[in-house]
Amino acid sequence: MNATQSGYYGRPIVKPPEWTALIPIYFWAGGWAGGSATLALGARLAKNERAARTLIVAAAAGCAISGVCLIGDLKRPERFLNMLRVFKPSSPMSVGVFIFSLFGGASMTAAASELTGVARPIGRFAEAVSATTGPLMSVYTAVLIGDTVMPAWHHARRSLPALFAATSALTAGGVGMFFTPPADAKPARRLALLGGVAVPMALERLRDELGTFQHEAYQRGKAGRLSHLARLLSLTGSACTLFARRNARIARFAGAILLAGGLAERFAVYHAGRISAEDPKFTIEH
Repeated sequence: MNATQSGYYGRPIVKPPEWTALIPIYFWAGGWAGGSATLALGARLAKNERAARTLIVAAAAGCAISGVCLIGDLKRPERFLNMLRVFKPSSPMSVGVFIFSLFGGASMTAAASELTGVARPIGRFAEAVSATTGPLMSVYTAVLIGDTVMPAWHHARRSLPALFAATSALTAGGVGMFFTPPADAKPARRLALLGGVAVPMALERLRDELGTFQHEAYQRGKAGRLSHLARLLSLTGSACTLFARRNARIARFAGAILLAGGLAERFAVYHAGRISAEDPKFTIEH
């Protein structure tokens, strides 16, 4: 029996992740939440109050979605609280939990202050904390999965953060365009276009780091189909962004398409990790 086909007694050499579909949604929502928070501060400094208000609320909403998905996948909320009992700088998961907690607390505080008008100085400080931790929120999950033994993730551990950062920019721009009138959405359109350029570059870097053999995991089955869908949605959304300056309908359509493209990308990465774990050849022949 061929080990590269059957593994050890018919079982995969690497145990596939037991995560549910909530986890790639958690990756996706956390990505655009981080990008939205950083973009919100930029809009605030530019005196674009409408965009800043929309984006900081969006950051808090993304954090809430991420929290629900993470706790839902853990099954028991106390498991998340238990991870806060000890801080281990050498553990990406431990560091990630504290990044999530700091970003989430700051974003929720800033959004609550923005919506109620209460404690504005505290709200502005929280907004600055949210904006500075936003980039970490956008990419820490890529570092986390790169630290696992899943071949498609571990062998791409240097390029995955760049891909997550690019798709986070793309989706944060999409959020801004969807919820902000075109006249106030200039920062969001610029970020979306920047993400549209950065995503193909990040994907090429991913391909180079993995090599032809390991990259096959991103081209097979669900991963391959979702990857192609993500490319189509991202290109379509980026093209529509060029015409979204004055047309609110096109802007909302572009924003929705970009968000869908980012979600497809996160699911593609998730399924690539599972595929590479389930097929022993990705572990043995590297």
